[in-house]
Amino acid sequence: MNIGKKDVLWGYISLGMVHGINLLLLPVILKFLNINEIGLWYTFTSLYGMAMLIDFGFQTVIGRNISYLWAGSSEIKKASYKNNKLSFDITYFIKVLSTVKFIYFCMGLIVFIFLSTIGTIYVIEISKAEIEIHSALTAYFLYMTSIILNISFSYWNALLKGIGAIKSYNQILILTKAIQLILSILFLFLGMGIVGVSLAYLISVIVNRIAQSKIYYNFSPDTYNTQKQIKISYNKEIFMALLPNTMKTGILSFTNYLIINFPIILSSYYLSLEMSGRFGLFNQILTIIITISNSYFNTYLSKINYLRVKNQYYEIVGIFKKAIMTNYIFNITAFILLVFMGGYILELINKNYKLIPIIPMILVIIYRFLYNNQGLFTTFLTTKNSIPHYIHFLVSAIVTIIVQIILLEFVDNSLINLILPLLFVQLFFNNWYWVYYVIKDIIKDKESYDSEKN
Repeated sequence: MNIGKKDVLWGYISLGMVHGINLLLLPVILKFLNINEIGLWYTFTSLYGMAMLIDFGFQTVIGRNISYLWAGSSEIKKASYKNNKLSFDITYFIKVLSTVKFIYFCMGLIVFIFLSTIGTIYVIEISKAEIEIHSALTAYFLYMTSIILNISFSYWNALLKGIGAIKSYNQILILTKAIQLILSILFLFLGMGIVGVSLAYLISVIVNRIAQSKIYYNFSPDTYNTQKQIKISYNKEIFMALLPNTMKTGILSFTNYLIINFPIILSSYYLSLEMSGRFGLFNQILTIIITISNSYFNTYLSKINYLRVKNQYYEIVGIFKKAIMTNYIFNITAFILLVFMGGYILELINKNYKLIPIIPMILVIIYRFLYNNQGLFTTFLTTKNSIPHYIHFLVSAIVTIIVQIILLEFVDNSLINLILPLLFVQLFFNNWYWVYYVIKDIIKDKESYDSEKN
């Protein structure tokens, strides 16, 4: 698997373009949409995050196992992985992809039922007396269609990453985000408002999925030979092999949603759409920073999976160390700039918009940094097809939500009561323990590897 500096470079270019486009789009949205519409838009994105929970970890697990198979592993296992064999088994590979296609077809159907019923009722409820209901529903139905298409064809993300087509994957992201930007600006200038922003997103999703399929089939002779062979087909043995770690990864995805996205929904319910918009905006900025800082690690993640099968300990650890250092340097620098300059930059864009107050801002930055850090270390652990941390993450997330609701319902419906549980519940255990656990595991692997070589 040839992942190197060019792939990392394209990863940064992609993230720079994708989030740069978001930053270019942001002042246009702020100019043409009022704060209630901004709050509704962030509610849409939170519903998208909720709908993506249906994936329940399949995309991550599939991508990891595709890398194992691409490296020569002979079959998918419930835990760990099989050592490499002499040749790539394309017949088994097609069976795996057909089962994956079946899984995502079912996901799309379930999401359609959920969003067309519960999601619609929720949007109607929060839009009353704040936004014109016809516009809100039209925008929502366009966005809902985008979500369904996105989820139904999400397996293309896993396939491209799993086979190492990182550069092509990022190039497609750049193309589709550019389309979204251009069309969003055009539709906003045409007076289409939030409906135009939703329509632009729908078109970009369609282009993205078509382009991904074309890139996959033309990536290599092996992928070309799978053309017209991947059917919607259920294979019980493959599905049951994927299921255990998928359930664990899905629980982790659910906890990520509860910690990162669900607070926005709580803020729209307990505070206001105006505060939800401000909090959602700040959350988006932090997500952009953290996503860019994680780029080096995520670019090399498929290669780490590949190297596990090849048993290349020192190369794996070298990649991880460099990824962590890159992450820390970028995050700390960006967070300092955000605290001291973020408010001034936003005021230049639009005087009517403000970030959240300084104390909540610093608390959110700390909790997002520490939560992302534990995520990096535990994700590194999952490249061994081992996920021992999922229950601890779930319990902490549930406790966090319970404490948040108690504070907002019975103490004071303030932003600080929304944020404090996010920080202190994680600090109690997960923030420090799993970093310690992974470091111990790395040392243990080194001893084992050195003894084998000697």
